[in-house]
Amino acid sequence: MSDENNTISITGNDESLTGDALLHAVRRDMLGLFELARALDQKVEARLHDTPPMWEAVVSRLDAIEAEQRNQGTRLEEVERRLDAIERRLDAMEGRLNSIEVKLERFDVIETEVRQLRRRIERMIGELSHDVVEVRAAQHDLEDRLEKLEKTPA
Repeated sequence: MSDENNTISITGNDESLTGDALLHAVRRDMLGLFELARALDQKVEARLHDTPPMWEAVVSRLDAIEAEQRNQGTRLEEVERRLDAIERRLDAMEGRLNSIEVKLERFDVIETEVRQLRRRIERMIGELSHDVVEVRAAQHDLEDRLEKLEKTPA
């Protein structure tokens, strides 16, 4: 840092130096600059020794990240295969449900026909019951008339 002070003092008042004094001042400034360059070289060299471990750590972490991405890719492929299998099963189930729906629609038609048959049967039973009642009434009338005929002396 003392070299910086020398440089500043010379550049601040260059006109007062002449001849050998100027050459000595320039030489002193040049030596100071060379010393600064050496110090910078040493700092750069020290930093270069520090950076390989940092880069090795970065490369190691990148390798770990790459391996994890491959692992995730493998897992995603497995999930995709499983989802495809589930999708195929769902498609098969959808086909089965569609066929069940078709059958249920046919059952709706059959149910309507059964209701109509039930109503017809109920009407026929009603008519049959009515006919049975009329036949019984007629039978009672016949029995009554037969009894009257049997009681009267002939």
